[in-house]
Amino acid sequence: MKKRVPVIAAASFALALLAPEGAHAEVRTGDLILGTSAIERGIDASELPDISAPHAIVVGPDGRVYYERNASDPIKIASTTKVMTTLVALEHCELSDIVTVDHAAATVGESCVGLLEGDTLTMEEALTGLMVMSGNDAATAIATTAGAKIDPSSDDPYGVFIDAMNAKAAELGCTDTVFENPHGLDFDAWVGDMHSTASDMAKIYNAAMENDEFRAINTTDRTSIEVTSADGSARTIDLAVRNEIRGKSGNIGGKTGTTYEAGNCFIGTYVQDAGGEVTIAVFGCEDNEARWADSLALSSWYYGHISTVPMANSPRERGGAPVIAEAPCTSWTDRTADVTLSDPDATMHVFNLGEELEQKVSLDELSGAVEKGQKVGTISYLQDGEVVSEADLVAAENVPAPSPLEWAMVQFDRLIRFFTGEPGVAETRVLNKCVI
Repeated sequence: MKKRVPVIAAASFALALLAPEGAHAEVRTGDLILGTSAIERGIDASELPDISAPHAIVVGPDGRVYYERNASDPIKIASTTKVMTTLVALEHCELSDIVTVDHAAATVGESCVGLLEGDTLTMEEALTGLMVMSGNDAATAIATTAGAKIDPSSDDPYGVFIDAMNAKAAELGCTDTVFENPHGLDFDAWVGDMHSTASDMAKIYNAAMENDEFRAINTTDRTSIEVTSADGSARTIDLAVRNEIRGKSGNIGGKTGTTYEAGNCFIGTYVQDAGGEVTIAVFGCEDNEARWADSLALSSWYYGHISTVPMANSPRERGGAPVIAEAPCTSWTDRTADVTLSDPDATMHVFNLGEELEQKVSLDELSGAVEKGQKVGTISYLQDGEVVSEADLVAAENVPAPSPLEWAMVQFDRLIRFFTGEPGVAETRVLNKCVI
């Protein structure tokens, strides 16, 4: 039977009770866990998420993919498109730039903030309306304004912006993504080849979350924006908040999307103490209820499989600190320095459905005097080939450099060792055991 990392403090599966039952939810042993199907890993069905979404992904900000269901299939993505719209706009514009609403933006239709032709507002206000209320009017106005800034000589700033969206997708390593508009509509006048994948959208979303301005807009609690009308008067537009699970199961923000072709979609960020920050996306859900149920179920599943384990597991201590290794002091033939963690009580969060942890201890060459507390190397833990935790190692004791007489004796000793075939320095000895 496959070994599991013991749980010291894991998020409770009771979080799943927060989410209602999704329509036609099911467990699939063919879903991928860290890139390998659950059935191949020998993972029992009871440890898999029960969701209805035909396309889903759970990925860390470092790109580590914990869960996939048909995440590489090309799909319609509806208004999750606006994540890329926001990212591209932020990379080419200032938040204080003025966005002017033209006729095309004011009449785009469907989910709109309520902008009118001739309105002006700052880019920050427009992007807030875009992300919070999913305004198609804001998306179109943003695209035209930002496109004009990207290429002031173009007579098609809207087209320039779409080109920039596709260029950014290529830059991020997206393998099957095509943008044709900034809002995600895919019917009537907007029918075309616009599509992406759950995997590509996670790349785009995580890249966006690395942008501080995007993160602030995506996680804002604002529910209104300020607009200047064509006649110069100011008005406030109240926003309907599309993200209905903000604050649940650690959700701090995200973007919805809904069309007949795309179904109900959501990509968002979740943060809990054990397990850190994770991106969860669901696409093609049957209805709004299923979208939220699946999103919360995946959050509960991920955090419920995070174990908190100590980094140190050594049979010996020095001064109350665990001795991770004995590092050779190269100025001597037979002396070592005890090595411990910079934080002896350090713990790490481990996804316990992956392979067993692999420990790697890397020590610096210690020459001359070694001082207690001096950094002397690192300890790393890997799972499925990926580093999941790393910490500095420090000397747990002082080791003096040899005196001139001692140095001479060391050289004489090494000469004898050379002829007898013995090593000229002490051997490295790792005492710490990998916690599994």
